[in-house]
Amino acid sequence: MTSTISDSQPKMTHYRWLMLALCALTPLFVSTLPTMSLPPMFTVISADLNLTLVEIGTVWGAQSLMGIFFSLLGGILGDRFGTRRTLVSVCLLTGIFGMMRGFATDFTTLLLATILMSAFQMIIPIVIFKVIRQWMPPERLGMASGITSAGFATGLMLGPLLSTSVIMPALGGWRQVLIFYGIIAIAFSVIWFVATASEKKHQGDTHSQTTSLMNNLRHVISLRNVWILGLAGLGIGACFRGFTGYMPTYLKDIGWPELAADQALSAFFLASLIGVVPLSTLSDRLQIRRGFLAVAALILATGIGSLAFVPDNLILIVIAATGLVFDSFMAILNATVMEVDGVGHLYAGTALGFANTIRSVGMSLSPPIGNSLAIYGLSTPFLFWGGLGFLGVFIFIFVFKSPKRKRVTA
Repeated sequence: MTSTISDSQPKMTHYRWLMLALCALTPLFVSTLPTMSLPPMFTVISADLNLTLVEIGTVWGAQSLMGIFFSLLGGILGDRFGTRRTLVSVCLLTGIFGMMRGFATDFTTLLLATILMSAFQMIIPIVIFKVIRQWMPPERLGMASGITSAGFATGLMLGPLLSTSVIMPALGGWRQVLIFYGIIAIAFSVIWFVATASEKKHQGDTHSQTTSLMNNLRHVISLRNVWILGLAGLGIGACFRGFTGYMPTYLKDIGWPELAADQALSAFFLASLIGVVPLSTLSDRLQIRRGFLAVAALILATGIGSLAFVPDNLILIVIAATGLVFDSFMAILNATVMEVDGVGHLYAGTALGFANTIRSVGMSLSPPIGNSLAIYGLSTPFLFWGGLGFLGVFIFIFVFKSPKRKRVTA
């Protein structure tokens, strides 16, 4: 009996790390790399399709708009039908509709294809973090969330860095780039199907089908801290989304060379990638979720808001310093949502989906509103986005009550 247990334990441990690896690679190749390849190509796309600056902001914000409706639905479906079937389906549909963007002929067709793709793409982070909650022990939840967020960060960094300098020239144009990323998403659908075929032998989704959709939603809506974390995430998410979509265009407008402007965001995401795993792991060891979230939100809001004033020669330094905490902030925010009293594994997907739905409201409205303020000065949008970031700071300091993690895990 003892040997059987000891033989099965390493297998489960190995499978756990396989799941963690997939949770890091999927957002890299299906979510953030294709998403962040878009802002550097906006100049070419807008010239080809005759788009205005506000229309560019609308397309960029549309990706978050779908999160308002589909993040919650994805979380509920992940809780109800299991992570395997949900991920296989959403990766496939993300790929199909992502390829459609490459055939856009004007603003309307590009916006429609983006909306359809984003409807399913926005589900992926929710279900990915549910997989983390399912497979990793509570004392490693921050670390595992950090590794997963490192996948997000790598895609965020490589997108601006490679988009117009390597991938677009190699493939022949922006349309081919979007089609290429669609094919990659479809490939990941197949990978999840194959890799999780034996999931039930290890630890499958054994309790993913024990509750109803509406019961899950009613339960999560009753949890105060999920609302609070969603509202705080709204401020920071809106700040981040507006800044990343506008930054390459802003730098080109103030005279930066096109390639340097396209790659400037990589400094933000490189710093974020460097910091994400150490800072997330540190939050596990010190159990300082609320304090870290407040400080990180303050750094993000101050850094992005200050871009309205800093001279050109300091922009890259400010971007890098601000980016150091971004992905660790997102990792710890998601881990904190899953640690809210009353969530647990059973409601993790629904809770993450609901918090992300609130966050997506700000992320969808922020780019077009902020971009429209450029008529008052090219740097004015940064003041708007920085102000939204300070909303998150206020909530973490004065409203949010941190879960008592030691007592819960005892």
